[in-house]
Amino acid sequence: MIHLRSANLSHLSMTFILFGPFMSAVIAALLSRWRRVTAVCGLLAAIILWLLLRAEPAITQDKTLFGAVLVLSPGARALLLFLYAGLALLFGLALLFPQGGKLVPATLAAYGFLALALLARPSLFGAFFLAAGLALLAVAIQDDRAGLVQGGMRYLAMAALALPFLLAAGWLLDTQPPGAAELVGRVALWAGLILLAAFPFHVWATTIIRELSPLVWLLLFGLAQLVVTVFVFGLLPDGVNGEMVRLVEFTAVLTLLVALLLLLTAVTLPRLISGLLLADMAVVALLLVFDPATGGQTAVTVQTARFFSLLVLGIGLLLWSRFGSGALTAAAESGAQPRSQGIARRAPFTTIGLLLGCLSLAGLPLTSGFAGRWQVIQLLLRGEGAILALLLLATMGAGVMALLRALPYWLTPAAESPPQPVEARWLQISWAIGLLLALYLAWQPPTWLAVLNP
Repeated sequence: MIHLRSANLSHLSMTFILFGPFMSAVIAALLSRWRRVTAVCGLLAAIILWLLLRAEPAITQDKTLFGAVLVLSPGARALLLFLYAGLALLFGLALLFPQGGKLVPATLAAYGFLALALLARPSLFGAFFLAAGLALLAVAIQDDRAGLVQGGMRYLAMAALALPFLLAAGWLLDTQPPGAAELVGRVALWAGLILLAAFPFHVWATTIIRELSPLVWLLLFGLAQLVVTVFVFGLLPDGVNGEMVRLVEFTAVLTLLVALLLLLTAVTLPRLISGLLLADMAVVALLLVFDPATGGQTAVTVQTARFFSLLVLGIGLLLWSRFGSGALTAAAESGAQPRSQGIARRAPFTTIGLLLGCLSLAGLPLTSGFAGRWQVIQLLLRGEGAILALLLLATMGAGVMALLRALPYWLTPAAESPPQPVEARWLQISWAIGLLLALYLAWQPPTWLAVLNP
């Protein structure tokens, strides 16, 4: 009787894990008029899904959906735990900083498909679910912004462009025709370059940084890109054709050069963050040419570090907008009254949090981004990638220089300026605790990397 009850509970848990995001998305869509209520709905759904996954570590019963077998492997379970924990943080921030009415339901539905992509066998079904999830994220990007369509449309175009490559790679991997290994590698690499925003497929990334909320950045670049990375590395064979290696390296170099140009000419925070993010994306694209085991593990390290970097950076930017603009210099101020001048004096802890997020995204020491970036540099130096390693270090240095150029402006108080808001004491205390925790995690990278292997 006890065994039967346990089996029934596992069956119900597996059913809700698979279909709970879609049911929650419908409920959130019905409540979309009330933004905070919608955020609470998404938060509760993410917490319940995380708790079910945590409480049922030994679910072995497979499910079948439209002919696809859904297998909850230990690796997929660990990744889903991380994704739902990340979504809980995201929806918690949406509760504090209300977003559009479509963000929560579209995100839940999209991540429902992304979860199916991680579980589906054969790979052809996984490719279809992945493309469906990415397409739904375009709705979350667009949200209620009637006048801003570039980011959502470019992201949707990217998903549509990658779909044939994903389906072809999945079909070849399932059917295994003669010479399939090399062909799968070629097709999967093309899909990876498109989805990971390597040059020239990077245009959607810079548009999203410029137009949309930091919470959308966290959603796309912090979580969705992690799923894409794991899925693409799962398609890659053990050896990659030398011609494709040169192609990947060439596109990664061009992406790093674009990032370097953005960083050297940055006069606003969105441009600076775009450069840092493109450099991080180029790093993940470079890892496609390494052995899937080594490259995939390092890519997951880089992606999880990116999530934590964007989390700190996003909170900093959401609070920063209350005290100043996104200008790095006086020439970049749009209004008659400079809002960012002297902001480091009015909001010192918010400024430190913003700087920490940027430096972590750049991969500097004493930040959470350093562990992954250092692993990549070591891999490049072991091979013939010394020039790539130097270019990567140059982008890191350019990001630091852009921040150093902005510091004098942020520290100099504006002359004869009207009273402006300052940080509350409770906010300073919260930032102090958060920054100390971030420094501890930077010193102990296994602590936060272990979240993928609970």
